Amino acid sequence: MDSSILASPTPETATPTTRGPRGGFVGYLFAQRRWIALLALAVIVAVLVAAALAPWLFDWNTVTRVNLATSLTSPNATFWLGTDQMGRDLLGRVMWGARITLTVAFGSVAIAVAVGLTLGGIAGYYSGIVPGAILRLTDFMIAFPRTLVAIMVITVAGNSVLSLTLAIAISTIPIYVRFFAAPVRTLKAREFVLASKSIGVGDTGLLLTHILPNVASLVIVQVTVSIAEAILIGSGLSFLGLGPAPPTPEWGAMIAEARPFLSSHPYVLAAPGGALFFVILSFNLVGDALRDYVDPKSRQGRS
Repeated sequence: MDSSILASPTPETATPTTRGPRGGFVGYLFAQRRWIALLALAVIVAVLVAAALAPWLFDWNTVTRVNLATSLTSPNATFWLGTDQMGRDLLGRVMWGARITLTVAFGSVAIAVAVGLTLGGIAGYYSGIVPGAILRLTDFMIAFPRTLVAIMVITVAGNSVLSLTLAIAISTIPIYVRFFAAPVRTLKAREFVLASKSIGVGDTGLLLTHILPNVASLVIVQVTVSIAEAILIGSGLSFLGLGPAPPTPEWGAMIAEARPFLSSHPYVLAAPGGALFFVILSFNLVGDALRDYVDPKSRQGRS
């Protein structure tokens, strides 16, 4: 997965010349009969809706307060997914966990995109000591595993939703620096950019109005993949005890807490584990379909 991320788009792929059928991306999925991708998109929408409705359907005390009277209750009409070892409703905790997990994922990717594209634009458009230093620092950070970088940040910043978000963002920034720097370096020499520069358009204007739109569709695809990776990394760190402190419901932490009950009460682990599996899989499937939608060569290869 990382190899495709670090492979910067060429000028040909950075300027898509064809679009999908009417109806946009969803219309393309229907036209191409990409039923699995449509199902994955529906899963993502359902999880987003569940995360948005969590505060209205389940009170915070319901998903955090210990109630040993209902400890390890099997799924039934009252508790659809059962309860955990502390007697807390698993459905409510999974929905609140989606809210927290997606907040971390979307927040970290948003920060990484904003900072990474800015630094990538500087490194690709200009030459000199500063752009060279940016690229060398990026290479240095890429040499380390992303999870290790995130662990180092959390060790310094402490356990919280904010520190987890910043940790994943910092580990993701180098991807977008490299992703954007190469096409900027190529596109800045194209005729339409030189023509705009000759009539007085500034460097910032050229980057925002001429260069960025030519790779925007590919950035969107990469964002989809990055969200899936951010969810996986965030849950992995929470599983190791480096996420938000208990009793905050986070999928990775819920899986870690459920390990002792895997054989006796498997539904305690199946609820957060299944949610994590299907959400990550769905984002990857949608990202794969988005790549085919924005890249004509990829679409032709499938036809």
